[in-house]
Amino acid sequence: MKAPSPSAPAPTTSRTISLHLRQARRARLSGEHHLGCQAAAEALALCDSLPRFRRQRDEALALLSLHSLRLGRLSAAVQYGLEAASGLDFVSQAAARADVLCSVAMACNEMGLGQDALKYALEALGAARISNDPELLSWALNRAGIATFSALGDLEQCVSLLQQAEIQARLAADEVACFSALTNLGVTYRAAGLQQEVLGHGDEARRLFLLARTQFVQAEQLAVSGSNLHSLATAYINLAEIHTNLGDFAAGRAALTQARSLAQQGHFTHIQRNVDLAEATLLHHSGQHQAAATALRALLAQDELLEFDMKMLAHEGLYRLYKDSGEFQLALGELEALRRIEQELANQRSSTQGWAIRKELEITSAQLAAERERLQAERERLRAARLEAEKAVADARMNELEQAALVDALTGVGNRRLLDLEGPARLARLGSDGGGLAVVVLDLDHFKNINDRFGHAVGDETLKKVAQLITLRTRSSDLVTRYGGEEFVLLLTDTVLESVLVCCERLRLAIMEYSWQEVHPLLHVTASFGLHWCDSPQSWDEALRAADIALYRAKRNGRNRLQLSSDRDLD
Repeated sequence: MKAPSPSAPAPTTSRTISLHLRQARRARLSGEHHLGCQAAAEALALCDSLPRFRRQRDEALALLSLHSLRLGRLSAAVQYGLEAASGLDFVSQAAARADVLCSVAMACNEMGLGQDALKYALEALGAARISNDPELLSWALNRAGIATFSALGDLEQCVSLLQQAEIQARLAADEVACFSALTNLGVTYRAAGLQQEVLGHGDEARRLFLLARTQFVQAEQLAVSGSNLHSLATAYINLAEIHTNLGDFAAGRAALTQARSLAQQGHFTHIQRNVDLAEATLLHHSGQHQAAATALRALLAQDELLEFDMKMLAHEGLYRLYKDSGEFQLALGELEALRRIEQELANQRSSTQGWAIRKELEITSAQLAAERERLQAERERLRAARLEAEKAVADARMNELEQAALVDALTGVGNRRLLDLEGPARLARLGSDGGGLAVVVLDLDHFKNINDRFGHAVGDETLKKVAQLITLRTRSSDLVTRYGGEEFVLLLTDTVLESVLVCCERLRLAIMEYSWQEVHPLLHVTASFGLHWCDSPQSWDEALRAADIALYRAKRNGRNRLQLSSDRDLD
């Protein structure tokens, strides 16, 4: 019997990799993240020894990122996730790219890297929109909502995105995604309530706590109907915490009992530690200070197993207990411990950000090197052939490759080529569902002055922020593109013109009222809008031209306004 050649992997190796990946995927659904992490790591080790398993390697990295995130290994989740994303094509593998960037965004958010979380969440949202998968749209909207609250403090927009995430999850019939959306709505309301409580606004804090409890109850009901022990244990911890905030200690204790039982049943050590922390908080709030301090010290005794956020919460709890009981020397010790942890976390954040920057530079360098090699080979071929017709064909192919990218490199939204593809197609479909399409041309006012006064770096940052504001305030079905320079073109689908007008006015105010001082202390930005409404198929060039003419009229009429392509003005 002939032995397999060294270049061909044994069939058993391929089957073993597939088996490990199946185990990691099953663990994702069941919430057994320790098993999932182990299976994905074993698959990755086999793929690394056999380079031809590129697709399986990317999947193993993506699964490692997700399982590491669930286990609180945040830095590892970012590194595995970005390594996986670097090997995925933006268009043909958009679904896989959206999935892994969701994990990266969540890990950055939990590390306190709000702006990085928002960046990766918006990249995930863009990829999910290309894939047109409701499940992926749900997760991307979910992560974008959380990152919006962390980075911008915008509760209203965060809630809107999370509600959209729930809708998409129900369309996809994905109970886990729906549970996550409901849970994160509750977590956001609770976080906002805690902020109001610190400010002394008790009534507003209670209102937000009650909203949080409503979301947590819905999440619990969904988890009970499913079979995911991890989700159910998480639901009971959230209920215990919100009952504690509302002063319902009996209900909080009952929820903690259920959470602890499920965590032990599923061997979820991370959740068991969360139960310990929630129980200490309940003891503190209910006046059992000595028992609370004992519970927190026992939790901190597991130092090597604790994540940064849990250590901080435990030390902060002890600080408040010691302060309330007048043990100021001990309270000072807890403050010093907090300072050390914050420094460790800052170091980890810097290390993770540095790794991400180096990875992006490495990817860019590899892409440039590959492109140089391709162009050099093409030039050599042309030089050898010396046939004009063949050179013309090669030039055409090169031009086609250069135009293949559909995404604007600076802002991350679609580019002009994507608009040229989608615009005529969307206009041609009008009339089949009774809706309409608004072609909106948006131009930043006096943008040349921004570049002249503050420099092109500020101008580029302004364009990126405007793209973020537009993306966060449009729907998954809408198309956002950068047409060129400071001009954006939006395709907004709706049943009536009035809804589009409300959307455009919301965008205009969002740009005008944004805290541009974060970009430059003297910066102020406004935008003018030209809108052409289409309720039946028509020429794309004529529709775009009508919107463009309306934009020029808006500019002539004073800027920072919306102008319809019809005769009437809008203030």
